[in-house]
Amino acid sequence: MSFSNFYGAATETQSHRILHAALAQGISHIDTANVYGMGVSEAAIGNFLTQNKASAAGKFTLATKAGIRRDSETGNNFFDNSAKHLAEESDRSLQRLKVETIDLFYVYRRDANRPIEEVTQTLAGFIQAGKIRSFGFSEIAPSSLKKASEFHHVAAVQSEYSLSVRSPELGLFKPLNN
Repeated sequence: MSFSNFYGAATETQSHRILHAALAQGISHIDTANVYGMGVSEAAIGNFLTQNKASAAGKFTLATKAGIRRDSETGNNFFDNSAKHLAEESDRSLQRLKVETIDLFYVYRRDANRPIEEVTQTLAGFIQAGKIRSFGFSEIAPSSLKKASEFHHVAAVQSEYSLSVRSPELGLFKPLNN
């Protein structure tokens, strides 16, 4: 998010300095999203990877997220886990990141209007198509995670957990078999 002016002014040059420093420190995981600056973050990362092929090739695991849309009339965000939306957004992410495959593709919050099994099937199809290597869910409820993992391996779960947000304690820390 910091590459996209979310926390204050940022330039692509500054973002590239951070990525060079990350490489120097052995940091290998980059987590971004299509909505961070409406693609600005992904584009900065993609440009860095293109400009630094020799030093950066294969050194980063790239994770990105999709599943949030903005209503053009109201300006409000809403969740869209439809196959069409996720396919369009994963294609856009691939273009901005300038890679052939995304290592880890997350779905933002669950779209309550769409069964998690359907979303999981869509993501499994992306793996079969070679668009992504694995997938995960962000802020998923334990019951939805259990359903999804019964259909296909879920590689990661991303949940905010901080001093102010303790909701993972409501169930994600408990074993799924209970």
